[in-house]
Amino acid sequence: MYVHIVSFKIKEGEEITFVELQKFQEKMESKPAGLDHFHIFKDRNEEGRYHLLEYWKSKADKDKLEETDDHQHFHELRKLAIEKKYGTHECDLIV
Repeated sequence: MYVHIVSFKIKEGEEITFVELQKFQEKMESKPAGLDHFHIFKDRNEEGRYHLLEYWKSKADKDKLEETDDHQHFHELRKLAIEKKYGTHECDLIV
């Protein structure tokens, strides 16, 4: 299983917008092929920092979704709430 981890700094006052956009995306679109599940974590040590963890069957499945027009549009909407993207980590789930 492939795990994609992204950390974001959310603009002050936009935390609810960020979380609601993620929830809306999940409800409005059918579950993408290969996506097992995802979690959003709020950092306890840094105000406004969130971590998105996605669990995929393969990296190819994630890459296929990210190429779609709908997903690109979602990224553009989400940028309105994001102040900074810290980084991305790619992992293989072992246990």
